[in-house]
Amino acid sequence: MPAPIRPAWASRVYPLVALALGAVGVLALEVGRLESSGAVYPWLLAQGAVAGASLLVAWRGQDHLSLIGLLVIALAIRAAFLGLHSWKDVGHFDPDAHVYATQGHALLHGDYPSSEYPTGAVLLFALDSWLGSISARPIAFLMVPFQLLTVAGIWACRTRWSGWLAALVAVWPLDEYFREWRFDFAPTALLVTGLAVALRGRFGLAGLLFGVGTAVKWTPGLAALTLLVWLAASGRLSAAGRHVQGFALGFVGLTLPFLAWSPHDVLAAYSKQGGRQLMGESLPYLPLRWLGLADRVTDPWQTVTAPGWASPAAIAIQLALLAATLAVAAAVRGNLRAGVAVAGLAPVVFLLTNRIFSPQFVVLVLAVWCVAIALLARSAREQLFLGAAAAATSAANVFVFPYALSIELWHASSAVLFAIALAVTGWLLIRALSEERAWGTGYALAS
Repeated sequence: MPAPIRPAWASRVYPLVALALGAVGVLALEVGRLESSGAVYPWLLAQGAVAGASLLVAWRGQDHLSLIGLLVIALAIRAAFLGLHSWKDVGHFDPDAHVYATQGHALLHGDYPSSEYPTGAVLLFALDSWLGSISARPIAFLMVPFQLLTVAGIWACRTRWSGWLAALVAVWPLDEYFREWRFDFAPTALLVTGLAVALRGRFGLAGLLFGVGTAVKWTPGLAALTLLVWLAASGRLSAAGRHVQGFALGFVGLTLPFLAWSPHDVLAAYSKQGGRQLMGESLPYLPLRWLGLADRVTDPWQTVTAPGWASPAAIAIQLALLAATLAVAAAVRGNLRAGVAVAGLAPVVFLLTNRIFSPQFVVLVLAVWCVAIALLARSAREQLFLGAAAAATSAANVFVFPYALSIELWHASSAVLFAIALAVTGWLLIRALSEERAWGTGYALAS
């Protein structure tokens, strides 16, 4: 018998229906996890499996995904998770949430805090503290618009693959803790949106978005630097000038008033971070531990006791890899898609090799990978393979923090995380280098 003919409307809606049903399944498993007194990891792995299955179905019909549908599903998932966790009173003792509230409270009362975070982040904390009077989970609600903006920014790359990759960020559940208790979606949204507008030749606006993002969490500044290198190598000096001007306007505008008010406290955001040593969560810790050169820390966020040369060596390797990434940006001059992808990957290279690594960094890493895959993948299978690898990195990440079940599992999960992450990032950089010089320059470039 011939196969039944699917109605046209069914072909258009079934990818979104699959994502919606997957979200319902994930939420049902979350209820089970919160009600269960047993081990947490079977529930988390089941959530990943359900979400992965729904994404696989949506991948087969990705040409029929719609931005509005994705945003509605993403918003519904966020609202359901927040409502469920508020009802169950989950996570009220998160230490970073206390830091945000305390520093925001200080700013609201006329005292700029000596913070490890830049001025844009402290402004977010002030809003977080103000909302704390009417919400038990203020940072989570503050991040919802940024999460939606991140999804829209990936979609705005407008390639054949970008819709499904936006769906991956919209519905993937295993970074939920960081969505609710960290503010990393704010700089991530500004970074991704900046990359999307750079694809349209709006380099001044891209610089502005990167500058604001750098004032929130400074890693978007590396994307701005890398895009500047690409513009200069491509001979677009006037566009490079506008890019620098936009960046300065965004960063200086959010920093200078506070710097004039309390310079010592504002600069603490950079001096405190610069003085920190190797952490158990970082990539350099793993080989040092395996070689017996670092002590056995019991928590991922602890400072590691290691030889005096370990931190300088880690910094040197990190800077060398970042310099290599800048060299890739120069090498792909004339190719807009490759240049924008490499600009997004520069913060990823820096974060993955940093001696101070925090699991919430994977929020930014996953989103930027999705942008780079959207711009560089050559087939649907390559897109699926790289998207699955990105999701697997996020899954390994949660067993480093916040769900590390033992030191041994933490080390194994960390090794898996970095092995996959370095492979995906390296693959994408090599793919950028292998693109034709003039391929992908269909967007108008401002000259």
